[in-house]
Amino acid sequence: MTLTIEDGTGVADADSFINLADARTLAANYGLTIAATDPEAEVQLRQGYLGLLNSERQLQGYRTFDIQTGIFPRTGVYNNCVLVDSESIPQSVILAQLYYSDSINSGTETNGTNDGQDLSGFNVQGVYSETYQDGTSKKLNATIQGVTNSLYPLTKAGFASSPCGTGGGLYRENFGQEWI
Repeated sequence: MTLTIEDGTGVADADSFINLADARTLAANYGLTIAATDPEAEVQLRQGYLGLLNSERQLQGYRTFDIQTGIFPRTGVYNNCVLVDSESIPQSVILAQLYYSDSINSGTETNGTNDGQDLSGFNVQGVYSETYQDGTSKKLNATIQGVTNSLYPLTKAGFASSPCGTGGGLYRENFGQEWI
């Protein structure tokens, strides 16, 4: 089944930000892998597209269209102090989908279920550690660093730490001075 591509215009029932041929090329350029067979690769791209929904609450702005199925397009988003066109898909979002798909291809479980393993203790003396009942340490949602890094400039925290946000431009010579 062919992917339905979100191109920034609020495509109903979209399930990917990138078509399979372009995904294979871009993945190869970044050293990422998706399944060798087209049907499996398309499933991984769909799962990557849906997996990004977990990051939506961290993003700046809001969805541009009520019918859109993914995290973009969005209105009111800055990428490194540049306003993102509300009818576009930033390249970093496409990369985030590919990182997610690569992680799935590598065997990361991204749709875990609660198997009753509860936190039994933790320690914050120098280094944070967690201990789970029955000696397990299973998380329900994987944290995929490539996804986090790709989306960071589009997040509320990314904006706040940028030069145009409230946290940017604070250097040693600025300490103790009033902001103008």
